[in-house]
Amino acid sequence: MVNAEEPVSKELVDYCAGLPGMVVGASVLLHDRHGNIVVVEPNYKPGLDIPGGMAEAGEAPHETAGREVREEIGLDVVVGRLLAVCTTTAETFGRVVLDFVFDGPVLTDDQVAGLRATDAELDAAFVLMPDEALPRFAPRTRRRISVALEAYASGACLYVVNGREYRPRKKRIWHEGAAVPAGTPVGRAAGWLFDPDGRVLLVVDPDGGYVLPGGGAEPEDADPLATLAREAAEEANAVLGATTHVGYLADPDGGDVRSRTAARLVSLGPLTPDPATGWSWSRALVTPRRAAELLGDGYEARLPQALAAQRLAHERLGVPILDNDSRVDVPAEGVTFVSGDVFEASDASERTDVCDTEAPDTPRGR
Repeated sequence: MVNAEEPVSKELVDYCAGLPGMVVGASVLLHDRHGNIVVVEPNYKPGLDIPGGMAEAGEAPHETAGREVREEIGLDVVVGRLLAVCTTTAETFGRVVLDFVFDGPVLTDDQVAGLRATDAELDAAFVLMPDEALPRFAPRTRRRISVALEAYASGACLYVVNGREYRPRKKRIWHEGAAVPAGTPVGRAAGWLFDPDGRVLLVVDPDGGYVLPGGGAEPEDADPLATLAREAAEEANAVLGATTHVGYLADPDGGDVRSRTAARLVSLGPLTPDPATGWSWSRALVTPRRAAELLGDGYEARLPQALAAQRLAHERLGVPILDNDSRVDVPAEGVTFVSGDVFEASDASERTDVCDTEAPDTPRGR
């Protein structure tokens, strides 16, 4: 049995000292009792931030977080649980940077009233609601804070690489046209959303990554269509018309599935920040084949899904099949496509055209 208190050999100490180093930063997400978060205004970089900074020699991340809060806003707080580890790879700064974001205590009204910057590198310290604060962070900072807010709300601890949550790649199995098996939870829902010419909508994050509109199920979502309608509205300010079930992706290891729906777009409203991330996603309309190229997971994996969505949208929703490779970037002010029937999430269980002759998806998301 190894004695945990046994001294480390000099050889091992010397070996560790010679290993490549990383830059480590740490910060604390502080709330008040009204749901505001504490932000600081640096004078050495654009945008706001939360209290935090870089580790000193021999300092553990939680120690860095506590010291930085003391130095920047004069409060001696108990550093709480770890919310996120955000890794920036060496391509950005020349060295790997690890940012640890911790939870902190809820500040009293007196502490909030007395908030002030106590560091010469800061011009101010104050509180803002998250949706007010997020647009005022620089993009890299905004991604870090968005992840921390998500982890705070969900109780999770997230690992993020270059602004995206790290998830091991899985080869999910595509079930074209099949209804989700009874009793199988649908964790995420996404949509192939068609304009009247046969293009599909992709949303584009600030780093230029393309995704289908959609996301994870929330407790208030009645079923996967409700999840899709909510996420499409939040990410793209999209209003959906008639819909039809396309299929689902199954995890070979079991667990929940991801549903896919085709829908006609009624309109895309003015560009607004996504309340979940604070990002203003840009929007593009492309052919289904081009969408399969632009989306992650590889063209060959996405193409069967794209073609199934195109065929079913044509057969069931009257969407034309577009042969050319045209692309339309949606203007910030939005666009209206058609008038008529608009999908309402509350009506999903009553719609006979939602899944055509298919059985409806099991409630609970993508």
